[in-house]
Amino acid sequence: MAGKKLFIMRHGKSDWNAQFKRDHERPLAARGVEAAALMGKHLQSIRQVPELVISSNAKRTADTIDIAISHGTWEAQLKKKRELYLASAGEISEIIQQVSNTVKTLMLVGHEPMCSSLIAELCMGAHVKFPTAAVARINLNIDSWSELASDTGRLDWLLTPKALQQI
Repeated sequence: MAGKKLFIMRHGKSDWNAQFKRDHERPLAARGVEAAALMGKHLQSIRQVPELVISSNAKRTADTIDIAISHGTWEAQLKKKRELYLASAGEISEIIQQVSNTVKTLMLVGHEPMCSSLIAELCMGAHVKFPTAAVARINLNIDSWSELASDTGRLDWLLTPKALQQI
């Protein structure tokens, strides 16, 4: 397989009891903060840190990746985009196709059902349960991000905070 790797991360557990006017402003719960920190540290420890992160700019998603980067001391470039908030798998694919080919490892940070839908689209219909703060790695059989299409990937692994707590 070619050298492109795509990480997909779902935002941490959010706080439904917090005060917020719009869903876009919903914050993380304490459990979500802890899970984001744990995932950031673990990905660094296993040397699975992306070069570029593109995240939804919703509060819970932006906070998740900020915490993961901070606790994992990643040196990744970070872009926050509103377009990822309610995007379909097809719209996400278009965003990925615009990524510079100098980038070998990319992470998207978003919401459900985007996370599991994108895996299904890229990995021959694979159906996965995608818990909060989980991270999946897809190995892509492409040389250029512009070649991204249905069934060009293989789901290599999916890590959950719950599984990491049991290690």
